[in-house]
Amino acid sequence: MHTLLVLRHAETEHTRPGSTDHDRRLTPRGQDQAGAVGLWLREGGQRVDRVFCSSALRARQTFEALGLTVPEEQVEISDEFYNADGDTVLERVRELNDTVDHVLVVGHAPGLPSLVDELIDPAASDPQALAAVDNHFPAGTLAVLRTSDDWARLGSAALVTVRLP
Repeated sequence: MHTLLVLRHAETEHTRPGSTDHDRRLTPRGQDQAGAVGLWLREGGQRVDRVFCSSALRARQTFEALGLTVPEEQVEISDEFYNADGDTVLERVRELNDTVDHVLVVGHAPGLPSLVDELIDPAASDPQALAAVDNHFPAGTLAVLRTSDDWARLGSAALVTVRLP
């Protein structure tokens, strides 16, 4: 089984004068949201073997606030994931070696909600999790998907749980 953790960055400030969208920071509430997600993952014993993270400051801050122990060489922070659409992220996940079991993607809407929506197998998913993301994926939301497919053939997954902020 493979686990795909899809996390939309936590709550951010509005764009500051003289700065760009890429430079938006987490608010204090966003820092708390991200820390709570990290605690939830650690208390649940969730491993993370590989991370794909947007290069945007808010996404990097979200990942850092999780407090996860992931080897540095397994963390890819890239402009490729900055406002990436769901297909772009899925393409990168499909390139993973099958020895990687647990992947975390930290990024943005609308790409990540689109990815989750595209992958969900309603028949295999938890009804409460489905209801939680039905037209709703606010900042700080974590979706946990599981699949027995090889990464290269990933086409659908069970949405096992959703953690809303």
